[in-house]
Amino acid sequence: MNAITLQRLPEEPFTLATNRVNEWRGICIDHFTRIEMATTKCLATLSLDAKRGAQVRLPHLVGQRLEALASLIRPEAPFADEGKGALPILEKCIANIALRTMLCHGTGKVTLDARGEWTYVLRLVAFRSKMIQNDIQVITEGESEALRDDLKRLAQDTSSRLGQIRAHFR
Repeated sequence: MNAITLQRLPEEPFTLATNRVNEWRGICIDHFTRIEMATTKCLATLSLDAKRGAQVRLPHLVGQRLEALASLIRPEAPFADEGKGALPILEKCIANIALRTMLCHGTGKVTLDARGEWTYVLRLVAFRSKMIQNDIQVITEGESEALRDDLKRLAQDTSSRLGQIRAHFR
C-alpha cells in the first residue's frame, strides 16, 4: 500500500499570524467599547432631563442603545436640537453592529497565503426567529488596517459628538 505522508509545516508563521490577528481584533473591540461607553453615558445624561428624561429607554444590548439614542435625536424627536449632527455618526455605528458582534462573539480561524499574509475566518452561530443561523465573515490582512482605522475614527467622532450633547446638560 502506498501511503501519502504529509509533512508538517513550521508553526512559527502561524503563531506570528495568530498573534497579529488577535492584536488587531483586540484593538477593534476596544474601539467598539469606546462607542458603547459614549452611547451609554449620553443616554444616561438624557434620562436625567427633568422634562424629557422619562422618554429615554435604557436598554441592555448595545445595538438597542444605539437605536434608542438615534430615535431621541432624529428631527422632531425630544432631543433633536441637542443632537443635531450626531445622527449620521450613530447610523454608522449601527451599520457596524454586525461586525462588532462577529468580533466579540465569533470563533475565528487564521489561515496564511503563500506570501504569509493572514486571512481571518469568523463564524457565529445565533438564533434568529427561533431558528439557528450560521454567519461567516472573512477579513484579509490587507483589509484589516483600513477597517481598524475607520473604527478608530468612528469611535473618536462618536465620543466627541456625544460628549458635546452631554455638555448641553451640565
